[in-house]
Amino acid sequence: MIVLATKTGGFVLTLHQGFANAVLIYSMLLAAWGLFLYFRSSNPPGSYLGALAILEGLAIIQGLVGIILLGQGHRPHDALHFLYGVVAVVTLPTAYFMSAGGTERRDSLVFGLATLFLVGIAIRGITTGGA
Repeated sequence: MIVLATKTGGFVLTLHQGFANAVLIYSMLLAAWGLFLYFRSSNPPGSYLGALAILEGLAIIQGLVGIILLGQGHRPHDALHFLYGVVAVVTLPTAYFMSAGGTERRDSLVFGLATLFLVGIAIRGITTGGA
């Protein structure tokens, strides 16, 4: 479910929802790319690792915007939304530490599965956010 419109809440809420959509779509693309690399027996190239760093940056910005929303008095529909936000931020660093730093074929699978997991986390985050 991609959020296309907002309820009341203004620019910051719209920004938070936009970043949620970006994390979801970008995670889908990187999951497909990572799994493609794995099945092609390729190590993740630097461009893929850079794309993962961009995704991590998006997740962090998404969380920071969410903290601003909290400061403005907005609350998610379900408290699990906070857990999904934290998991979204820690997933890629965890995958990196579980990998060989992007130097082996297996790392393509680790990153592909981690980003596929992020797709699910993004969907759950969107559905529990209450938008």
